[in-house]
Amino acid sequence: MRRHVVLWLTGALALAAAVAARPLPLSPDLRPAAYRADLLVAGGSPAGVAAAVAAARQGLVVVLVEPRPFLGTVLTGAMLNMWDLNRYPGQPQRFLTKGIFLEVYRALGGVVFDPHDARAVLRAKVDAHPEITSLLETEIGRPIVEGDRIIGAVIRRRGEPETTVSAPVTVDATDDGDLAAVAGVPFVLGREASGIDRRMMAATLLFRLDGVDWAAIVAHALAHRHGPQPSGVFGAYAWGFRDAVGDYAPADERLSALDLNLGRMPDGTVWVNAIQVHDVDGTDPVSRAEGYARAVAAIPAFLAHLRARAPGFAGARLVEVAPELYIRETRHLQGLYTLTVHDILHKTVFWDRVAAASYPIDVHPYVRGEQHPYKVMRRPYTIPLRALLPASIDGMFLASRAFSATYQAAASARVVPTTMAMGEAAGVAAAVCVERRVSPHALAADVHLVHEVQRRLVRAGAVIGF
Repeated sequence: MRRHVVLWLTGALALAAAVAARPLPLSPDLRPAAYRADLLVAGGSPAGVAAAVAAARQGLVVVLVEPRPFLGTVLTGAMLNMWDLNRYPGQPQRFLTKGIFLEVYRALGGVVFDPHDARAVLRAKVDAHPEITSLLETEIGRPIVEGDRIIGAVIRRRGEPETTVSAPVTVDATDDGDLAAVAGVPFVLGREASGIDRRMMAATLLFRLDGVDWAAIVAHALAHRHGPQPSGVFGAYAWGFRDAVGDYAPADERLSALDLNLGRMPDGTVWVNAIQVHDVDGTDPVSRAEGYARAVAAIPAFLAHLRARAPGFAGARLVEVAPELYIRETRHLQGLYTLTVHDILHKTVFWDRVAAASYPIDVHPYVRGEQHPYKVMRRPYTIPLRALLPASIDGMFLASRAFSATYQAAASARVVPTTMAMGEAAGVAAAVCVERRVSPHALAADVHLVHEVQRRLVRAGAVIGF
């Protein structure tokens, strides 16, 4: 693993010195007692990879920390093998998210991909940049705070003592905003702001089947594409089939299935996104483990239901279960601006926009039997830089589904292409902060510097408007 950091021999440096003295690469065989970089990226999510790569391309020295032994989180741990794309309404071939996301999309071959391949593609993306030191199997501990600003974090690599990463800018790219929450950034859980309860959207366990008749699935999807609950197919991706799944009624009241999302692999196997697990607290490892066990136990009965009711599944056989639940929602952190459903419905174009999106407001049920409250349609909108900045602490950008948004707005903006766009924006904004020696809050307050971030993003191929 490359080591492109310098040894921090003097302990915790003053913030001014940390910014003024830029780190330089060291020989890869040196392992420092502590790390110093221009940018700390906490979390090897797709957004974290985008942030690290974007920053490295701007010339920053980056340390990327991820507890898993691989990068990609929901794509490679939950095995979410299909992209929830941002497209221009009525123009399915025109992407509204490009930049680093589009590079990964093309490397993986399109809308559906093998999640095992995604691990290799994301790792290669990071390894292509010697400015990035990636520390896998490394726990992200408490933040290091000086005054009202984060200047790094304590980390622990497996089998080694605690150490630190010092950086003038941090990106929290953990899917759940873990580092920001530990730093004291206020947040709400799930739909807490509604006053109903603190439940979070249903989680899902993906599994892979062999022996599926894809031709029968395509024929059924095309035959039902104009119904009240339409099915559809796009290459190796098929969705819908509510007529075949709607009467699935597991004995466990905390499980359900609305429809099927199917992604076909080159070897003919199919990943199934269907089983929903309610009342999982994605911030609690015990709750995640219990929800996972419930879903695994339900697979045999659900598969029997598919064999009996769904076209193309009569000979289906289970070959793999994702090692993690696909968690859709946990924390919603409080930022300088909170994206709202009004912003999406009114297609808001913010002055400090750094990304564009159009995925439908996709609110999955919080309890079994709930109905989707929004019409499934694409509305282009933008994401402001201020929504990527915690309000209560400086020195950090947010780049994940936990960014500052209401739970309804996050139901659209939570998807991976959008969070990758946030990550790329955070990486570029971090470069401007380091070069101009300003904090993220000072950057967001300076219209000229925000425009500099926007210009750099556009030059790099990102889309920030429509």
